[in-house]
Amino acid sequence: MQGRDGAGAAERYARELRGYSEQILREWQGTSTWKPGEQLRAVSLMSSRDYAGRFLLELLQNGHDAHPADRTDGQVHVLLDETEGPHGTLYVANGGRPFGWQQVERICKLAQSDKRVGDGIGNKGLGFRSVLEIAESPEVYSDGPDGPGSRSGGGLDGYRFRFATPEDLRVLLGDDALAERAAKEFPPLQLPFPVDELPPTCAELSALGHVTVVRLGLRSDVAHQAAVRRLEELAGARTPVMLFLRRLGGLVLEHRTADGSTDRVDLVREERPVARDRPEVPGTGERPSAPAVSVVRVDLGAAGEFLVARGTLPGLRLRATLDEAVAEGSLDESWLDWREVAEVEAALPTGAEASQRGQLYTFLPLGGDVAAPLRGHVNAPFFTKMDRTDLDREHPLNAMLFDALAETCLLAAERWRSLPGAGHRAAAVDVVAWETGARAGGLLAAAAERVHGCAFAEVPLVPVLEEGAAAWTTPQRAVLWPTGEFAALSAEAAGAAGIPVADPSRRRSAAAAGTGVHLAEVLPGADVDGAGRVRREDRRAAAPARPRRAGRDLGRRLRRPRGALRG
Repeated sequence: MQGRDGAGAAERYARELRGYSEQILREWQGTSTWKPGEQLRAVSLMSSRDYAGRFLLELLQNGHDAHPADRTDGQVHVLLDETEGPHGTLYVANGGRPFGWQQVERICKLAQSDKRVGDGIGNKGLGFRSVLEIAESPEVYSDGPDGPGSRSGGGLDGYRFRFATPEDLRVLLGDDALAERAAKEFPPLQLPFPVDELPPTCAELSALGHVTVVRLGLRSDVAHQAAVRRLEELAGARTPVMLFLRRLGGLVLEHRTADGSTDRVDLVREERPVARDRPEVPGTGERPSAPAVSVVRVDLGAAGEFLVARGTLPGLRLRATLDEAVAEGSLDESWLDWREVAEVEAALPTGAEASQRGQLYTFLPLGGDVAAPLRGHVNAPFFTKMDRTDLDREHPLNAMLFDALAETCLLAAERWRSLPGAGHRAAAVDVVAWETGARAGGLLAAAAERVHGCAFAEVPLVPVLEEGAAAWTTPQRAVLWPTGEFAALSAEAAGAAGIPVADPSRRRSAAAAGTGVHLAEVLPGADVDGAGRVRREDRRAAAPARPRRAGRDLGRRLRRPRGALRG
């Protein structure tokens, strides 16, 4: 191991690591009644089981958070090498900031993250324990604090350590019986033990520009199968894993199989602002308590392109929510240290209309059953279960974030309605096409009153057919025209005649956009007489708000010579 002054720095790093572990072991030996080691061991193993199946996502999150917040070109490399070790070895490398002593201490302590709430993804200090599902003694190799190329020995010549094995405990304690007792009682992942040699694959990853590598020797065939399964899930996920990882530009997923072949998937992310968009400043303008909305385009390469509406919350609104939650015991006081901005995001796939609801994220996807309320993906700094697979929507912080999401969607729709292009027109509908039901409808209805000062049914968010213009009307006025052949006239002809016909190309979303205020519908096969009137039995009224019936507009607008309409 090399350092700034050669072997001297290497010896200093090793002394720090060993001295820390020896001090912890002395403190452990002095607690014969309270026995915190046994208690922490139980909690540590329990938390690792709670994170079952999440180890690769947790390591990816740590790799993302290692990059500074202003980076968008960060890199993470995941490599499963089946040719190394009896059951294979998993590597996760990142090009962010190398380990300093503070990071060493924090990774060794349970629930003691060095990240403030709001700074990156993770802050619980528990997620790294998820690796215990597949490995007994994880290893960490990191560059010196000055980064790659600054030391005489090449890369990863800073802290190099594994977590103490039974043999390492014998070296540290110098007593076989005491070491055996420590192995049974002491919590895992608490005692760093210095490592001198750099594994060849770590050197290979360092040469690619990575500054920290986590190396996991897989414990069993079951662990190997779990690593293969999670790697394949990440590569072929229905929910794009890179969508909200704004510090990363690339993620490599590589699998070196036992027969010598290599499978590799490169995931990419590039973000750019939408032309003509003018981002707002939080807490200013006509709606000072509403999120300041910006819209960006995110290109994920083969995983598709997304339009993303991003709402930045005013700081006072976030603080008031945190104060309330801490006061009632829903959050601990560490949440009051939140200094970063809080943002909610709704991401809509461009191109064809999405066929199903998306997923909730807290930067990375939550559990597969936690669906977003719209046909797109939603990201926010939710307060989740410990393993980040689910959340309580009634929690004060989460409830405020869902309110802000509804406001962001309405404001983004307003912005997209003002931008040219069919893609923006489609996004303006899809972003407010939430699931039907009291919860979603109530959120949108309340948000409409806050940001538009009117009922949801009075917001012009339904695209209609109108000759020569991209027109919009309210759910209260719009009508759905029947699909297929229509005996009297087509939807396009009806639109040209001035009837507020919802755009058939966004029919499903236009219907869903009327959450709680269903659009009036003209029934297929309706008879239209010479005066343009539709029989009462051929009209289906809107419900439950019962806005103006389609037939009334039909009768009024079609009072003209029959030959004037062509459909």
